[in-house]
Amino acid sequence: MQEAGAEQRRAPRFSARIRVLYFSKGQPRAVDADCQNISAEGVFVKTRRRGPDTGTPVSMILSFDGSDKEIMVEGIVRWQGEVQALDDGSEAAGMGIQFTDMDSAIRDTLEQKLADLPPEANHS
Repeated sequence: MQEAGAEQRRAPRFSARIRVLYFSKGQPRAVDADCQNISAEGVFVKTRRRGPDTGTPVSMILSFDGSDKEIMVEGIVRWQGEVQALDDGSEAAGMGIQFTDMDSAIRDTLEQKLADLPPEANHS
């Protein structure tokens, strides 16, 4: 199934070290997470536990490594991964978030940041 999702992507993905602070309505506080990959259309966020349900709107602050400028973006959870046990006894999960309602200045800043990132390796 992942291959079908990869074929549907409209924008190239980039590997990146990006800190993601996300929050959604009804969430008591923001959650600090990491980005696994990002594109102009969305981001995959690694989490320690299950995140908001698919279809949930979220707000995110993206902090790129080596930059003191943060980008605030809105999105919607489009995909929710299953929680998996890790070797160290902890758990990991993740979710795909599609960007929504991005004004042109934020989009320009995001595209400038993406231009400096290495493309994600093709796993097919």
